[in-house]
Amino acid sequence: AVATAEAAVSRVRAAGGDAAESAWAAAEAARARALTAADVAKAKAGAAAASAKDFASDRGVQTTAAAATGGAVAVGSAGGATGLALGATAGAAVGLVPALFTFGLSIPFGAFIGGATGLVTGATAGSMAGAVGGGAVGYSAYAKRAEIAEAANKTMAKVSGSAEFVKGRATDSVDYVREKASVIHARWVGGGTGSTEDRQ
Repeated sequence: AVATAEAAVSRVRAAGGDAAESAWAAAEAARARALTAADVAKAKAGAAAASAKDFASDRGVQTTAAAATGGAVAVGSAGGATGLALGATAGAAVGLVPALFTFGLSIPFGAFIGGATGLVTGATAGSMAGAVGGGAVGYSAYAKRAEIAEAANKTMAKVSGSAEFVKGRATDSVDYVREKASVIHARWVGGGTGSTEDRQ
């Protein structure tokens, strides 16, 4: 019986040792997978950060974002002011209906509610429209910046050429007037009787 018990104990120790080794191996495998997953996540995060940095440093993106912001501010404030005026007017008009029952207090209350609603709605709609419109204009201008610069240079060249032409014509006119004035001056100061052919 003792031999059987010792054999059973040795089998339990062997099985327990195998279980411990199996658990240790599973833990090591899980740790290796976790490290691999962390490395993959770190690499993806680094790639995403680099991509975002490249995207944000693109001049086209910067130009489009600035134009969209400017459009949103300009059109949004105009939309908010328009919405405030229209909403207050509509709210006051709606407040006229129950004015008999509220002793007239519904008119300013309606104007306040309508104005606030109009302000928020107008500012939101205006900002969205301004952002989209401004962004589209900014992107188009950036995309066609070479053509715009070329057209501007051509225009400046034409203006410069026209200015030189006008300057030359003015100089010619001044010289012509001086010449005629000196001829007339010479005739009058010179005192000669001259013939009528000389005076013509």
